[in-house]
Amino acid sequence: MSDSTDMLPRGVEDMKSFALEIGHDLRLVQGAGGNLSVKVDNTLWIKASGTRLAEATARPIFVPLRLAETRAAVLETESFGHLVRADYADSGLRPSIETALHALLPHAFVFHTHSTGAIAWGLSLDGHPISSEGWFDLLVVPYAKPGLELARAVMAALGSGTGSERPLALLLVNHGVVTAADDAATAAAVTRAVHARFASAAPPASSPVDSSGTPEGWRLLHPAGTVGEGASRLLRLGALTPDEAVFLGPHPFATRDEADDAAAIVTDDGAVWLRDDLGQDEAEIAISIVDVARLSDAPRARALTASEVDSLINWEAEKWRRSLKR
Repeated sequence: MSDSTDMLPRGVEDMKSFALEIGHDLRLVQGAGGNLSVKVDNTLWIKASGTRLAEATARPIFVPLRLAETRAAVLETESFGHLVRADYADSGLRPSIETALHALLPHAFVFHTHSTGAIAWGLSLDGHPISSEGWFDLLVVPYAKPGLELARAVMAALGSGTGSERPLALLLVNHGVVTAADDAATAAAVTRAVHARFASAAPPASSPVDSSGTPEGWRLLHPAGTVGEGASRLLRLGALTPDEAVFLGPHPFATRDEADDAAAIVTDDGAVWLRDDLGQDEAEIAISIVDVARLSDAPRARALTASEVDSLINWEAEKWRRSLKR
């Protein structure tokens, strides 16, 4: 297998450029989350599960699948290893959990990010009705489990009128955003536009940290003054997104008095603390969820249900991703 730049199609290079642009932006991508794809010459190039967009030039992170066969199989299976192109068969790269959705959308470029603005927007639909920007179509998709269930939900919501004539944005409630277009620059622009529609919270009013008050077994994630009363309530509702559930548990945020099984605690002064034994991926996801809570003013936000969380935590595909975390 080779991933040298002189052998990759132009579309893959365009996709890699966007991956590098957003790979370290925690407002759009956290840990190994998010996935990008491009369709070139009857091949679907898609980010491999557990890889990181920021590493797009450091090592191979995109895997090619035979497009026609993948499209024929996606609504029947979530196993695509046998459809990986022969020259990548021994690469060890596993196609993204979201391969079905990427394959079924007709657009050449499909970008899926965990935009904190989009997630906050989805939690706040009661107070913030959606209106089209005019230059792209926008559709809200109720929560569905990533993978096959989400692909089916998207196709049902789109109906028979799905085409690639106009750029598309899919606001995935409790999840993120998918943007699609026939060129990389437009797909990227739609991603930024959807994120910006809600990402307008003022920077946190940080206070000096008193190290004498550091809870034992915890490290500071956000200083005092970061989280207000409304954001604290939202954080303590439960897991708001699949990645939060998978990497931080069903009830990740708690008060100091309820911290036994929590991944993070929110203290009365508005600081957020993360458990000492959690790594970089967990920290990035926790940081992004705090951003979501600060951006959202949802009066009736929906957390994932216990059964939804359980189906994610016990899913083999997510166990694989957890095994690759930092």
